[in-house]
Amino acid sequence: MRYGVFIFLIVLSISSCKENTARKSKIDEGIITYNVSYFASEKENPIVALLPNKVELKFKNNNISLTSEGYLGFFSTRFVSLHKNEVSHILLKVLNNKFYYEFPKDEIAFIYNQLPPVEIKLLKATKTIAGYECNIAELYFQEDCTTPVTIAYTNDIGLADPNRNTPLHKIDGVLMEFETTMNQVKTKFTAQTVCLEKICDEEFLIPEDYVLSDLKTLQKYIVDFK
Repeated sequence: MRYGVFIFLIVLSISSCKENTARKSKIDEGIITYNVSYFASEKENPIVALLPNKVELKFKNNNISLTSEGYLGFFSTRFVSLHKNEVSHILLKVLNNKFYYEFPKDEIAFIYNQLPPVEIKLLKATKTIAGYECNIAELYFQEDCTTPVTIAYTNDIGLADPNRNTPLHKIDGVLMEFETTMNQVKTKFTAQTVCLEKICDEEFLIPEDYVLSDLKTLQKYIVDFK
Protein backbone atom coordinates (compact mmCIF):
# COMPACT_ATOMS: atom_id res chain seq x y z
CA MET A 1 0.00 0.00 0.00
CA ARG A 2 2.80 2.42 0.86
CA TYR A 3 4.43 1.83 -2.51
CA GLY A 4 1.11 2.52 -4.23
CA VAL A 5 0.71 5.85 -2.43
CA PHE A 6 4.31 6.76 -3.25
CA ILE A 7 3.82 6.06 -6.96
CA PHE A 8 0.55 8.01 -6.93
CA LEU A 9 2.32 11.06 -5.46
CA ILE A 10 5.02 10.88 -8.12
CA VAL A 11 2.47 10.71 -10.91
CA LEU A 12 0.50 13.57 -9.33
CA SER A 13 3.57 15.79 -9.10
CA ILE A 14 4.56 15.10 -12.70
CA SER A 15 1.06 15.70 -14.08
CA SER A 16 0.62 18.90 -12.08
CA CYS A 17 3.17 20.69 -14.23
CA LYS A 18 1.20 19.83 -17.36
CA GLU A 19 -2.26 20.51 -15.93
CA ASN A 20 -1.37 23.79 -14.26
CA THR A 21 0.04 25.23 -17.45
CA ALA A 22 -3.13 24.21 -19.30
CA ARG A 23 -5.54 25.85 -16.85
CA LYS A 24 -4.26 29.38 -17.39
CA SER A 25 -3.48 30.93 -20.75
CA LYS A 26 -0.65 32.84 -19.07
CA ILE A 27 1.13 31.90 -15.89
CA ASP A 28 2.94 34.64 -13.98
CA GLU A 29 4.77 32.57 -11.36
CA GLY A 30 6.69 29.34 -11.70
CA ILE A 31 9.80 27.57 -12.95
CA ILE A 32 11.07 26.84 -16.44
CA THR A 33 13.72 24.13 -16.62
CA TYR A 34 16.04 24.19 -19.64
CA ASN A 35 18.22 21.43 -20.98
CA VAL A 36 21.63 22.82 -21.94
CA SER A 37 23.83 21.35 -24.68
CA TYR A 38 27.08 22.51 -26.24
CA PHE A 39 28.27 22.57 -29.83
CA ALA A 40 31.79 21.58 -28.74
CA SER A 41 32.74 18.26 -27.16
CA GLU A 42 34.80 17.90 -24.00
CA LYS A 43 37.68 16.69 -26.16
CA GLU A 44 37.51 19.83 -28.32
CA ASN A 45 37.09 22.14 -25.34
CA PRO A 46 37.79 20.72 -21.84
CA ILE A 47 35.82 23.59 -20.25
CA VAL A 48 32.60 21.92 -21.43
CA ALA A 49 33.06 19.27 -18.72
CA LEU A 50 32.68 21.98 -16.07
CA LEU A 51 29.59 23.61 -17.52
CA PRO A 52 25.98 22.91 -16.44
CA ASN A 53 23.58 20.72 -18.39
CA LYS A 54 20.48 22.22 -16.77
CA VAL A 55 19.32 25.76 -15.99
CA GLU A 56 16.31 26.87 -13.96
CA LEU A 57 14.43 30.11 -14.58
CA LYS A 58 12.21 31.15 -11.65
CA PHE A 59 9.85 34.06 -12.15
CA LYS A 60 7.32 35.97 -10.08
CA ASN A 61 5.81 39.46 -10.42
CA ASN A 62 7.97 39.93 -13.54
CA ASN A 63 11.10 39.28 -11.46
CA ILE A 64 13.69 36.79 -12.73
CA SER A 65 16.08 34.40 -11.02
CA LEU A 66 18.13 32.25 -13.42
CA THR A 67 20.31 29.62 -11.74
CA SER A 68 22.91 27.22 -13.09
CA GLU A 69 25.27 24.88 -11.30
CA GLY A 70 28.39 23.32 -12.75
CA TYR A 71 30.96 20.67 -11.95
CA LEU A 72 29.11 18.75 -9.22
CA GLY A 73 28.28 21.92 -7.32
CA PHE A 74 31.85 23.24 -7.40
CA PHE A 75 30.43 26.55 -8.60
CA SER A 76 27.05 28.11 -9.29
CA THR A 77 25.86 31.31 -10.90
CA ARG A 78 22.59 33.16 -10.54
CA PHE A 79 21.21 36.07 -12.53
CA VAL A 80 18.71 38.15 -10.53
CA SER A 81 16.65 40.98 -11.98
CA LEU A 82 13.78 42.81 -10.32
CA HIS A 83 11.51 44.30 -12.96
CA LYS A 84 11.05 47.63 -11.17
CA ASN A 85 14.76 48.08 -10.37
CA GLU A 86 17.22 49.88 -12.61
CA VAL A 87 19.98 47.35 -11.97
CA SER A 88 20.44 43.59 -12.25
CA HIS A 89 22.83 41.27 -10.44
CA ILE A 90 25.01 38.27 -11.17
CA LEU A 91 25.82 36.06 -8.19
CA LEU A 92 28.74 33.65 -8.18
CA LYS A 93 29.64 30.93 -5.69
CA VAL A 94 32.94 29.08 -6.06
CA LEU A 95 33.43 26.70 -3.13
CA ASN A 96 33.15 29.00 -0.09
CA ASN A 97 33.71 32.21 -2.06
CA LYS A 98 30.53 34.17 -2.71
CA PHE A 99 30.38 37.34 -4.83
CA TYR A 100 27.81 39.46 -6.58
CA TYR A 101 28.10 42.10 -9.27
CA GLU A 102 25.65 44.92 -10.02
CA PHE A 103 25.08 46.40 -13.47
CA PRO A 104 22.43 48.46 -15.37
CA LYS A 105 19.31 46.63 -16.51
CA ASP A 106 19.75 47.85 -20.09
CA GLU A 107 23.29 46.46 -20.33
CA ILE A 108 24.11 43.06 -21.84
CA ALA A 109 25.68 40.81 -19.21
CA PHE A 110 29.41 40.28 -19.63
CA ILE A 111 29.05 36.48 -19.86
CA TYR A 112 27.68 36.76 -23.41
CA ASN A 113 30.19 36.78 -26.25
CA GLN A 114 27.63 37.89 -28.79
CA LEU A 115 26.19 41.16 -30.04
CA PRO A 116 22.43 41.57 -30.63
CA PRO A 117 21.18 40.38 -34.04
CA VAL A 118 21.22 42.92 -36.84
CA GLU A 119 17.91 41.55 -38.15
CA ILE A 120 15.03 39.58 -36.63
CA LYS A 121 12.70 37.86 -39.11
CA LEU A 122 9.42 36.60 -37.60
CA LEU A 123 8.11 33.48 -39.34
CA LYS A 124 4.53 32.20 -39.63
CA ALA A 125 5.55 28.72 -38.48
CA THR A 126 5.01 27.53 -34.89
CA LYS A 127 6.15 24.57 -32.80
CA THR A 128 5.21 23.16 -29.41
CA ILE A 129 7.84 23.07 -26.68
CA ALA A 130 7.15 21.91 -23.10
CA GLY A 131 3.42 22.09 -23.83
CA TYR A 132 3.48 25.69 -25.12
CA GLU A 133 2.83 26.91 -28.64
CA CYS A 134 5.88 28.87 -29.72
CA ASN A 135 6.50 31.39 -32.44
CA ILE A 136 9.56 30.97 -34.63
CA ALA A 137 12.05 33.67 -35.57
CA GLU A 138 15.25 33.77 -37.58
CA LEU A 139 18.09 35.88 -36.26
CA TYR A 140 20.83 37.31 -38.46
CA PHE A 141 24.09 38.38 -36.86
CA GLN A 142 26.71 40.72 -38.23
CA GLU A 143 29.46 38.10 -38.13
CA ASP A 144 27.42 35.82 -40.43
CA CYS A 145 24.54 37.56 -42.19
CA THR A 146 23.86 34.63 -44.54
CA THR A 147 23.22 31.87 -41.99
CA PRO A 148 20.31 32.60 -39.64
CA VAL A 149 19.90 31.20 -36.14
CA THR A 150 16.40 29.86 -35.45
CA ILE A 151 14.76 30.44 -32.07
CA ALA A 152 11.37 29.65 -30.54
CA TYR A 153 9.54 31.82 -28.01
CA THR A 154 6.10 31.96 -26.42
CA ASN A 155 3.78 34.80 -25.45
CA ASP A 156 1.71 32.51 -23.22
CA ILE A 157 3.85 33.09 -20.14
CA GLY A 158 3.19 36.34 -18.30
CA LEU A 159 6.72 37.67 -17.89
CA ALA A 160 7.47 41.25 -18.94
CA ASP A 161 10.80 42.02 -20.60
CA PRO A 162 11.89 38.39 -20.17
CA ASN A 163 15.17 38.67 -22.09
CA ARG A 164 16.63 41.68 -20.30
CA ASN A 165 20.44 41.88 -20.10
CA THR A 166 20.84 39.43 -23.01
CA PRO A 167 21.67 39.92 -26.71
CA LEU A 168 18.08 38.85 -27.47
CA HIS A 169 16.40 41.57 -25.40
CA LYS A 170 14.32 42.69 -28.41
CA ILE A 171 12.46 39.36 -28.52
CA ASP A 172 9.06 40.05 -26.94
CA GLY A 173 8.38 36.63 -25.48
CA VAL A 174 9.86 33.98 -23.23
CA LEU A 175 12.56 32.05 -25.05
CA MET A 176 11.87 28.31 -25.15
CA GLU A 177 14.60 27.23 -27.56
CA PHE A 178 17.57 29.34 -28.54
CA GLU A 179 21.30 29.45 -29.12
CA THR A 180 23.89 31.84 -27.79
CA THR A 181 27.60 32.03 -27.06
CA MET A 182 28.60 32.18 -23.41
CA ASN A 183 32.17 32.10 -22.09
CA GLN A 184 33.40 31.49 -25.65
CA VAL A 185 31.27 28.33 -25.93
CA LYS A 186 28.32 28.07 -28.33
CA THR A 187 25.36 26.82 -26.30
CA LYS A 188 21.80 25.65 -26.96
CA PHE A 189 18.95 25.93 -24.45
CA THR A 190 15.70 23.96 -24.80
CA ALA A 191 12.84 24.23 -22.31
CA GLN A 192 11.90 20.83 -20.87
CA THR A 193 9.19 21.70 -18.34
CA VAL A 194 7.15 24.71 -17.25
CA CYS A 195 5.67 24.32 -13.77
CA LEU A 196 3.23 26.58 -12.00
CA GLU A 197 4.31 26.81 -8.38
CA LYS A 198 4.85 29.38 -5.65
CA ILE A 199 8.26 31.04 -5.63
CA CYS A 200 9.71 32.42 -2.40
CA ASP A 201 10.49 36.15 -2.43
CA GLU A 202 13.97 35.33 -1.07
CA GLU A 203 14.81 33.86 -4.46
CA PHE A 204 15.13 37.41 -5.82
CA LEU A 205 17.22 38.82 -2.96
CA ILE A 206 20.99 38.99 -2.56
CA PRO A 207 21.99 36.74 0.37
CA GLU A 208 23.82 38.52 3.17
CA ASP A 209 26.88 36.28 2.88
CA TYR A 210 27.54 37.42 -0.71
CA VAL A 211 30.11 40.21 -1.08
CA LEU A 212 29.79 43.05 -3.58
CA SER A 213 32.59 42.64 -6.10
CA ASP A 214 33.92 44.26 -9.25
CA LEU A 215 33.65 43.05 -12.81
CA LYS A 216 37.29 42.02 -13.02
CA THR A 217 36.94 39.57 -10.13
CA LEU A 218 33.88 37.83 -11.57
CA GLN A 219 35.43 37.67 -15.03
CA LYS A 220 38.44 35.92 -13.53
CA TYR A 221 36.21 33.11 -12.26
CA ILE A 222 33.42 32.95 -14.85
CA VAL A 223 35.10 33.92 -18.14
CA ASP A 224 38.76 33.15 -17.59
CA PHE A 225 38.22 30.18 -15.23
CA LYS A 226 41.19 31.22 -13.07
